[in-house]
Amino acid sequence: MAFNDYTGGRFVIRRTNPVTFRMGPFMDENDGKTVLTGLTISNSDVRLSKNDGAFGAMAGAAAITHDENGWYVVTLASADTGTQGNLLVAIHMTGALPVWRFFEVDDAGPS
Repeated sequence: MAFNDYTGGRFVIRRTNPVTFRMGPFMDENDGKTVLTGLTISNSDVRLSKNDGAFGAMAGAAAITHDENGWYVVTLASADTGTQGNLLVAIHMTGALPVWRFFEVDDAGPS
């Protein structure tokens, strides 16, 4: 499932549905403008905070791949979207500025 509802700075996704989206752009931490296209991002590098709780690793096992211009494709599994409320997805790779995205997980989100 791709998310398709945007409200107030965060995307709404349906609880317990897998979701695929892009994270980025990843930029060099030294100059803040050079796009990073060759990062190796593992699932343990993707940190989730569910409903404002402590950060933990994502459960999804899908490979994280570069799309273009420093944007990487991430897929969250049903277990990653199983908690209703705020969902913060954050990635901070060595040599890159941190990247994050906010979601709202709801039973009434788009299917």
